Amino acid sequence: MQHSNNLLTEGSVGKGLWVVALPIIISNFLASILEVVDMYFIGKLGDVPIAGGAMSISIIMVLTTVIFGTVTATAAFVSRAYGSERLERIPVILAHSLYLALAFSAILMVIGIFWSQDLLLLLGAESEVAVVGARFLSPMLMGMFVFVTLMILTTVFQSTGDSRTPMYVMIAVNIVNIVLNPTLITGLGGLPALGIAGSAYASLTSRTIGVLLLIGVMYLPSRKNRPVRFPKKWTLEPQLIKDIVKITIPSAVQSGVRSFAFLGMTAIVALYGTAAVAAYGICQRLDMLGLIFVMGLCTGVAVMVGQNLGAGKVERAEKAVRIAMIANASFMAMVGILYLLYAKNLLALFGATGESLSNGILFMQIIPMSYFVIAMAMTMGFAMNGAGMTRPGMYAAIAGQLIVQVGLAAIFVTMGLPLQYIWYAVVCGTVVVFLCDLFFYRQGAWKTKKLNLGGEN
Repeated sequence: MQHSNNLLTEGSVGKGLWVVALPIIISNFLASILEVVDMYFIGKLGDVPIAGGAMSISIIMVLTTVIFGTVTATAAFVSRAYGSERLERIPVILAHSLYLALAFSAILMVIGIFWSQDLLLLLGAESEVAVVGARFLSPMLMGMFVFVTLMILTTVFQSTGDSRTPMYVMIAVNIVNIVLNPTLITGLGGLPALGIAGSAYASLTSRTIGVLLLIGVMYLPSRKNRPVRFPKKWTLEPQLIKDIVKITIPSAVQSGVRSFAFLGMTAIVALYGTAAVAAYGICQRLDMLGLIFVMGLCTGVAVMVGQNLGAGKVERAEKAVRIAMIANASFMAMVGILYLLYAKNLLALFGATGESLSNGILFMQIIPMSYFVIAMAMTMGFAMNGAGMTRPGMYAAIAGQLIVQVGLAAIFVTMGLPLQYIWYAVVCGTVVVFLCDLFFYRQGAWKTKKLNLGGEN
């Protein structure tokens, strides 16, 4: 089937990138609003539920690394299949991605049923925090297959250039979640007050509705010629599973390294006291807010690279990366200046006072100046992921975030140096990640990366 009117492989590169990236940026922004809403309502329950919820989310981050790897691999295979006009392979790739993700979700379900409280205690939670936190962690892990299915379906839509449909679904998910959160947590409308467990059930219910909406869209009569759908016959191709896993594992390791580096940095910052941890938490949140635009554009780049390599248009893929890198670096340079100028106001807005405010201001004077470097590293990393080349990102994360960032921070704290040196360690790690990504990107092996889509070519 020919689809020469594909905006991502024909016409203006900048326009194609913007068409696919803008809805993803909006979706990312909506997801951030959802997290803020969750934190707001959990925050009203008191310190124990706040601590239980925060520690549960840290555990979920570590346990779901394989799932994020599968999502990266799915994007690479689907975008390559769409760009090379192997549309009949997209339902097959979708099915095999779901096999992998759902198999891993089954393991998480068992962990959620039997060991939620033990995991929280293992992380150092006090017994009361572990009991309350398990009420949130257990249903979240048991229902992880819902979150996974939503992520995989969203990725497949985006990888075929349709990022609007997931955006509209995300709007619906947000509305349902925002209504259900206070309803289930505090027990509105005669329903029992479920406390922190209500937040988990609200998240699961809203995501289930998201999955059903995407499946419904897949089978609308107007989309009967679109490739995003389940296969008519569910088969198992061991070679395809093996090829997806080859891309999944380095991406999962990269995600895992980032999670462990974050936990390591939190533990090191904690040695400087509660105010330092509070400042670090708030600054991390501001970091993520600033990166919403970059993450959206980077996801767009991954799709553009995958589709254009599939279409044999390497120069077009390179041009998309250049445009995105300039846009992302410029945007994050402005965010860095904004954070530097208005650090006190922004930190106070998120609840920083006294010592945590002064610690946060130190963070804002040092780290935002390296934001443009983060933006460039992420753009190159996502471009290589889009080509199905996930090992460079793994090497960059190990070298920059684990060895340099956490390693330097550990050395500085043992030397008794003040907190700002920990912030300098973060900048050093960022620079090493950038240099690693730049080295592999300039080598150019991603441009000739082959993906075996299976089936008859």
